[in-house]
Amino acid sequence: MKTPDYRSKNDILRLQRWDLLIGNPNMAAATVQELRLVDDLLAFLETRGISSMEALSAQEFLKFDSRNGSENRLRRLKHAIVAIFPGHPSVLALEEAIRSREAKRKKKSKPKSRRLSKSVEFDQLPSAWRKAFADMDAGFDQNGELPPAEGMMDTHKMKMRQFLFSARAAGLPDALSTETVRAYARDLRNRGVAPGTLRSSFAAVQKFARYVAAGTETLDLLADLVRIYEAQARKVKSKKFNHLQKTGYSPVALIEQARDILQGSEEHVCPRSRHAQRNRAAALALFSVMPVRLADTRFVFGENLFWTGTQYTIETELSKSGYAWTTDIDPRLNVLIDALILRGANPAWLDHMRQTCLAEKRSLFINIDGTPVAYGYVSDCWRREVGTGEHIARTVLHTFMGIEMGQAGTDLAMASCGQRNHATAEAYQGEALAMAQRMKGQAELREIANQGELEMFEFK
Repeated sequence: MKTPDYRSKNDILRLQRWDLLIGNPNMAAATVQELRLVDDLLAFLETRGISSMEALSAQEFLKFDSRNGSENRLRRLKHAIVAIFPGHPSVLALEEAIRSREAKRKKKSKPKSRRLSKSVEFDQLPSAWRKAFADMDAGFDQNGELPPAEGMMDTHKMKMRQFLFSARAAGLPDALSTETVRAYARDLRNRGVAPGTLRSSFAAVQKFARYVAAGTETLDLLADLVRIYEAQARKVKSKKFNHLQKTGYSPVALIEQARDILQGSEEHVCPRSRHAQRNRAAALALFSVMPVRLADTRFVFGENLFWTGTQYTIETELSKSGYAWTTDIDPRLNVLIDALILRGANPAWLDHMRQTCLAEKRSLFINIDGTPVAYGYVSDCWRREVGTGEHIARTVLHTFMGIEMGQAGTDLAMASCGQRNHATAEAYQGEALAMAQRMKGQAELREIANQGELEMFEFK
């Protein structure tokens, strides 16, 4: 049985390990229970030969409290550390220890095997199809058809996996035929897929069908479907132009929005909510000026995200083209990355925690438990704030730079997006550029009107 702890504040503060904290105002405000808990921890550090609290891991906290099966004492210790050492980074490891105790208490359900509802596994594709994809991966052309770009291979494979799922659901053989193409078309239409997505889906199947020399009727049907949905996609006003209005057609407006989100994060009592807002603020601001594809948003300290001493820099390879991409992040955005490093800790610990992130190769965006976020996380952050995924950032940047600097701005936007083809830039600007130019013209007209005689602009 553990002996009750009756020590007073004076008994505790008389110990040598508290000498460095003499005069600290937090000592007077701390309760005797808080001091007892923290003193127990400091005594534990001495027996373990650990020189500082910031070196503690979640496992060390669990060893410190090994006699208990619940997380109650660790929770009390957390409140004590926050009271005596506000903003101390050891709280992050302590929270991880608390979560691990909670997880043990909860009954773990047997994980269910993932069931694909709209596609089949790649290894279920016919062997001839898998061989064709192997040839594509190797860069071989076949039947006069070049393979897709390396960065688009996964997309083409996914489309054929969906295609085979639709064929099998309709009771048809595993083959490229007019019947299976129509079954795939019915499935896509029933899902309410947008015309632009329908066009790209049929174009991917068409490219594969040409590569494997499918029958003439099948190729003709696919060509017809691509033409039909190409025309429909041009007629349908893209939803992205509605979402663009929420961005202000400007990365600057998005960065200001991100700053507001970051500042508002501290108003939340729940640590999970504060953490989520810090992540959303950084995702919105960083990728408004670095509008890379979703696959390229997974930054890792020490692998593709580095610290130069004054600013952060990115050195990576773009997933679609394999193009080497290096850029310095504007120092005014440092505060957003710093917030993801500190995770609520006192800024005095920034240098130490940054070096730890670089040494451990920690992901920039992590969950509250320290694990890397899901693949689509950045787009989910954008969807919450803007109404659509992170891909719209490319349109925003092209629109903004095209208006402000003309062709020179377009060239800069292409460099920021890792693009080389001017046709791609035109596609991203499109109607959005014309719309934003009209808005800018109207704003300038109002400014002129405010400076002059309003009657000049009135119809008689």
